[in-house]
Amino acid sequence: MAYSVEMTPTAERELRSSFQYIHARAPRNAVRWLKGIYDAIGSLEEFPNRCAIAPESQHLGETVRHQLFKSHRIIFFVDEPSHSVKILYIRHAKMRTVGESRIDKE
Repeated sequence: MAYSVEMTPTAERELRSSFQYIHARAPRNAVRWLKGIYDAIGSLEEFPNRCAIAPESQHLGETVRHQLFKSHRIIFFVDEPSHSVKILYIRHAKMRTVGESRIDKE
């Protein structure tokens, strides 16, 4: 049975922002990138627990996972009882993890 996948408003904003950034620099690449990341998100319908546990888990207080796509991470929560996946964030891999302070990196 496939999991349902939904995106939070935060994840949607981050996706849109990343697309706009890429599009301003390389419009053709941006369209391919967007299609690819939607394919990656869609793949979470099957076996989302195959993905690694994300570092954000320690800051958010619950197990969240991430899937890498090119230079970005798709950070999500798997809700087993409802058989659903909630995309929490879409972040560039070079960004600090959600919840991590600047001091943590120094």
